[in-house]
Amino acid sequence: MKPTPGRPDPINTPSASGASLLDDQPAPSRLVIDKIAISRWRHSGPYKQVLGEGEFVLGVALSATHVRLYCGRIAVFEGAMRRGMTYVCGPARTFRVEFGGPPDILHLHLTGPNICRHMGASLSDAPCPISATPSMLPRDALVEALARALLLVKDGADQTYRETLAQAIALRATQIEPAGPRVYPLAKPRLRQVIAHIEANLASPISLNELAAVAGLSRTHFAAQFRLATGCRPREFVLLQRVEAAKRMLADPSVEIIEVALTVGFQAQAHFSTVFKRFVGETPGRWRRTELTSPAGEPGETVDGTRVKSEQGHSAPEYAQA
Repeated sequence: MKPTPGRPDPINTPSASGASLLDDQPAPSRLVIDKIAISRWRHSGPYKQVLGEGEFVLGVALSATHVRLYCGRIAVFEGAMRRGMTYVCGPARTFRVEFGGPPDILHLHLTGPNICRHMGASLSDAPCPISATPSMLPRDALVEALARALLLVKDGADQTYRETLAQAIALRATQIEPAGPRVYPLAKPRLRQVIAHIEANLASPISLNELAAVAGLSRTHFAAQFRLATGCRPREFVLLQRVEAAKRMLADPSVEIIEVALTVGFQAQAHFSTVFKRFVGETPGRWRRTELTSPAGEPGETVDGTRVKSEQGHSAPEYAQA
């Protein structure tokens, strides 16, 4: 561990005068307890540290501040860090944090094997629960409470108690999922463009890249937004459109099933029959016979504003055409 010059406060390390360094007093070193070093950062200057193999740093915000978090040259996070939020950076990385105002951060410097031992694992035979990938964890009330309890430990208290609190914070951090960006449903104009493209190209293969390009989004963003807008994954939705088009063609008894399959984008009748049965519950031939012998199809069987069976055997939600 190679911290750059700075003034983090070691937690409850007696000074020469016997006073606690919980007050805002600079000190040259930190107290290390069983491979865990605990310090408190309350200075607005940037902080940089080179982490060795197996080393992690966790920073728990005790008050809100604006933070720029870097791991190497990668900007991991920039924005408001509310109290109870935690940043994590893992082994063999250069960690740097810049504050937009006076911070109050509890730093835990610890090793991967130390954490993994308490999780019933070891770096030699299993991945460490805390990922080496740098991340900003969302606010957690338990992490904040443990951090504040650690600050209240009196001078001369059992070192095991202080160490246990620090380990509890680290282990709790392994249970927190990093907050992802908020995803909104695909905008209706883009959704209409995508649906029109699907309907116009049912006879051809339709890829996720192709649909994402029509919507003007990346694959990842398009897939997430499309699913929120329609209730279906893009691939499932395309299959639904193929099945619905096939239903319309099957209503004409003069059209061969193989012709229907090829027209709606299937390369083989067997594959078409399998997909059709998964969505509808019957093979194309049986469905056709039932439809032609019944006075009218059941309501709610067409795709326009209706529900049809999804791949999981449930009704797929209606999607917006307007």
